[in-house]
Amino acid sequence: MNTLTKLIFLSNFLLASTFVSAQKDLNIATIFDDYGKLEGSILIELAKDVLGNNTKIEHYKSLIILPTSENKEAIEEAIQKDIEGSKKIMETKKDGKIETAYYCLKKKKNSSGYQYILFNSRDEKMTLIYVKGDFPPSKLEKELETLKDLFIKINNKRIKL
Repeated sequence: MNTLTKLIFLSNFLLASTFVSAQKDLNIATIFDDYGKLEGSILIELAKDVLGNNTKIEHYKSLIILPTSENKEAIEEAIQKDIEGSKKIMETKKDGKIETAYYCLKKKKNSSGYQYILFNSRDEKMTLIYVKGDFPPSKLEKELETLKDLFIKINNKRIKL
């Protein structure tokens, strides 16, 4: 292998390990792992190199699934464990159950940037989103707006985030 090939391989390896560690200490990581593989689910993970320079989002991961009593309970339990000590940006409940919520997780001492969990549960689908980036909660909506124009291709279909 020439030097350039080795350098590209090493940077891809380091980049991949960064994404794995981005949410490894969160309970929702197991939700993405377990439910993202199921038939009918849509799992999207985007890194900074795909997101481009128009956003401060460094890592974006979303899971869309059909709600069942089992997966809804598992997701809500994982979220509740992860948000201890976090900042609630927005939360709406219906019949005592979370319907829509945005949370900014407690910032760790050695951590750069912020981590966010976003959740939306409707009758027809549930969406769980993990976002990491170097922007405060007051800028979350602005950063999410930049994703609206981002298209990705999956199985030759254009999907708009």
